[in-house]
Amino acid sequence: MADASRFFRSGDRTTREQMKSEENVVERLKRRSAEAKKLGFHLRTELLDGEQATWCMIGMKKTIFIDLSQTAAEQLRTLDEILADFRNEAKKSQPARQKSPSQAA
Repeated sequence: MADASRFFRSGDRTTREQMKSEENVVERLKRRSAEAKKLGFHLRTELLDGEQATWCMIGMKKTIFIDLSQTAAEQLRTLDEILADFRNEAKKSQPARQKSPSQAA
């Protein structure tokens, strides 16, 4: 079996550190995708042809569109932004909690 280290020369743009970083990004993207699914989202990766990635309701399903042409790092950043926007909207739409009579005193 060939030694993988021979593919990593000092002048190569792809280094072990860069590959490890990319693996970390991919793992974080997988975890964030799983988190989105737990929140009830269906994820769709499509070529968005310049359109902004976003979420919407399709029927009764919350759907997130992710641009397939983006790198894993860009997809992760996009997914983070979409989930943050969703959480902010959810907070705004919840009525303010009123204090119970025992808390008011």
